[in-house]
Amino acid sequence: MNDKIKMIGIILLVVGLIITIVLLVNSNDSKVAVEEDPVDEPTEEVTEDTEAVIESNKELIENGGFEDGREPWINYRSAQIEVTDEEAHSGSYSLLVTDRVATVDGPQQLLTEKVRAGGTYQFSAMIKYVDGPDQKGFNFNIQNGPSWENIDVMASSTISKGEWSLIEGTYTIPEDADLSQNFIFIETSYADPADPETDLMDFYVDDVSFVDISEVPNLLSNSDFEAGLDPWENYGDAVVEATDQEAYSGSNSLLVSGRKASTNGPKQDITGMIEAETNYEFSAWVKYDQGPDEKEFNYNIQNGPSWEGIDVMGTSTIAKGEWGLIEGTYTVPEDADLSEGFIFIETSFADPADPEIDLMDFYVDQVTFGKARRAVSGEQAQGVVHEGTEAVARTPGNHNPLVSHKFGADPNVMTYDGRVYVYLTSDEYEYDAHGNVADNSYAGINTITVLSSADMVNWTDHGEVPVAGPNGKAQWAVNSWAVAVGHKEIDGEDKFFMYFSNNGSGIGVLQADSPLGPWEDPIGRALIDGSTPGTQGVLWIFDPAVLIDDNGDGYLYYGGGVPTSGGEPTQEEAEHPQTARVIKLSDDMIDTVGEAQLIDSPYHFESSGIHKYNGKYYYTYSTNFSGERGDDDPGYADIAYMMSDHPMGPFTYQGVALRNGSEFFGVGGNNHQDFFEFKGQSYVAYHAQTLGKALDTVQGYRSPHINKIEYDGNGNIIDTIADMEGVEQIANLNPYQRIEAETIAWSAGIATQDSEAPGSMLEDMNLHVTDIHAGNWIAVSQVDFGSNGAKTFAANVAATVGGTIEVRLGSADGELIGTLEVSPTGGEEEWAVFETDVDSVSGVHDVYFVFTGEGDDQLFNFDYWTFTEAN
Repeated sequence: MNDKIKMIGIILLVVGLIITIVLLVNSNDSKVAVEEDPVDEPTEEVTEDTEAVIESNKELIENGGFEDGREPWINYRSAQIEVTDEEAHSGSYSLLVTDRVATVDGPQQLLTEKVRAGGTYQFSAMIKYVDGPDQKGFNFNIQNGPSWENIDVMASSTISKGEWSLIEGTYTIPEDADLSQNFIFIETSYADPADPETDLMDFYVDDVSFVDISEVPNLLSNSDFEAGLDPWENYGDAVVEATDQEAYSGSNSLLVSGRKASTNGPKQDITGMIEAETNYEFSAWVKYDQGPDEKEFNYNIQNGPSWEGIDVMGTSTIAKGEWGLIEGTYTVPEDADLSEGFIFIETSFADPADPEIDLMDFYVDQVTFGKARRAVSGEQAQGVVHEGTEAVARTPGNHNPLVSHKFGADPNVMTYDGRVYVYLTSDEYEYDAHGNVADNSYAGINTITVLSSADMVNWTDHGEVPVAGPNGKAQWAVNSWAVAVGHKEIDGEDKFFMYFSNNGSGIGVLQADSPLGPWEDPIGRALIDGSTPGTQGVLWIFDPAVLIDDNGDGYLYYGGGVPTSGGEPTQEEAEHPQTARVIKLSDDMIDTVGEAQLIDSPYHFESSGIHKYNGKYYYTYSTNFSGERGDDDPGYADIAYMMSDHPMGPFTYQGVALRNGSEFFGVGGNNHQDFFEFKGQSYVAYHAQTLGKALDTVQGYRSPHINKIEYDGNGNIIDTIADMEGVEQIANLNPYQRIEAETIAWSAGIATQDSEAPGSMLEDMNLHVTDIHAGNWIAVSQVDFGSNGAKTFAANVAATVGGTIEVRLGSADGELIGTLEVSPTGGEEEWAVFETDVDSVSGVHDVYFVFTGEGDDQLFNFDYWTFTEAN
């Protein structure tokens, strides 16, 4: 019973992974439930924090008329979409939707971080079809959150064949809506089974709109200046007056003139209106007519009576003669002085200020400042995972998790040219509207983190590969989870392939010429989806594993989920979900050959894995949480394995290779694995919430680990012991070559980020260590100085403040062998090499780089280091 209670906690953490479940034609009950959801009616309720409101009337759909091509539109599920001039309701183009395999298939656009709970929106779309029945029902839908269960049919309309027709309405997002992922899509009315001629016809879409018509919380009074000047006043020497000369909306705006300094501008007092550790959002429209072609404007807040309490909340570059918007979110610091406070708008700081280019007159309109209506975005919230001067989770002497300055899940390992490369789902903290760490929804993950090592202990952070989403290489995809990476020689050159999970709806592929990229999408669509032969019945088309056999043939393994014939899986459904598949890949690795074959893996849930050992093929997977278990059955969320003499099976169940992390670390969660061999030793990579546990954020944030595995005389995997100790270092580190600062064995209080400095493995791909403050440190393991020893130490750094790097042996307070003085270089990306003598040191040592300096500001960025050897 105690084990089952533990599993309940595991189940709760795994629920977040059940995202965008494929709505195949056998999902009748679920679809009916969705279509019975009523459309929410608009609400006029205003929160009690609201002192004044204005209409936002902001169009959230980009390129709704398709006159600018396809972006940022993507396909929902299996549909293919393309811009065409065959039909258009207005303008010259529309979007043609083809190759649909289910009624839900259609065009999609993301609204994540554009919408808010309680917000009211007005939407519309024009639709036309030319083949099929005389009339057909179409739906305009929204999905709030990662699960299909949160789809709302906002409006339906019956369209007549051959005629452009309108779907429109208003919709209010529920107050408890999941805002981690939001998108709209258009479909035909539900049918199961779907008839290709009457349900799956091609159709055109044009003039799509989704406008925010909700009231905006605003602490400021008279934000539109329609009531004159009061309570606005001047900050500094500015003259402010309400005018009807210009207006962004309405009749009036505020004219700012007579400025003597760049800080001079309009101001409004907000003393007593704001709270510490609370998020606020702000916006203002600004226009100027005289001066340079472009000018930066700042939206500022001052907390307390001193100018030292000024924060620039947001900056925007405004074009002369045009209204431009400054907007963003701001969190009031915990220690903010709230005895006095006001907001003001200025031009970017200049001293001395030129009257023509810095002190021009400008207009302001529609100024807002109110409590944030949604969570802080991931981009704003990310930074150091943990502050301080002590190592967390991965402590000196232990080698698990692989890194502690960031998270990473679903490890997939590729060995190449003497290095181990680990590719990870980029788990990052998500935050609620109050800035607190929220449960990991996985919905916003669209990058893949890459680490590598030549010795299994010192890991180099290569940063994140942009895979999915508007900034990704595969912009048709929404997410990138759980990749599989392999390499193959094609036409005499090594090629690298990354197969990624677009949530649970399909698998894409990227291609590169090196393990680090740059990656490109060679096919521009999903490689595997619900239409792939043999994939019918797979609920979650994700978690790929790739095998490139000795003869060069490639195979892809994938699938997951547990079917239900009722509310819960039956014992038979739990024991034999039959949702795992294997399919052969084409010679170029970017297409499939033939039909996928079923792998009847007992109690299958997710996380396909494949490896070869002594001529046998091992298929591994994570087990589900359903059904009863016998003595010979795997447990819940264990890693089980099967064996075969052929890469496509049939596979025979053998047992459990790795138990759930709760058995070893006192914290459970889902499970994901990859078995591999490196320099004659076999290993398993997996994830666990050990860093989350150390930081008291066991909320689905996972970290990569590696342990050794062994086989018995029959080729069975001996029950693996997972621990924090990890694996032994298999080679010493050579200090007399360039070593990236982001090559780390242990660390305290630092982060890494993309760097403009040239890289060592690829010139245009590099990271550096950042967020360096006094007392932080990084360390590397088993540095071999040889018998001659080192005489100097050099580091490439960029600094606005400066400080010192203490070189110590054995620990952060160990023997000091040298101190490198780092002076300001002129900027955080202005790089310079500094060098210092060190005491003679020989032999093998752990080396710690301890950062010291004055004040609380970041000291410098750290790119790479090297020692020179004594003669």
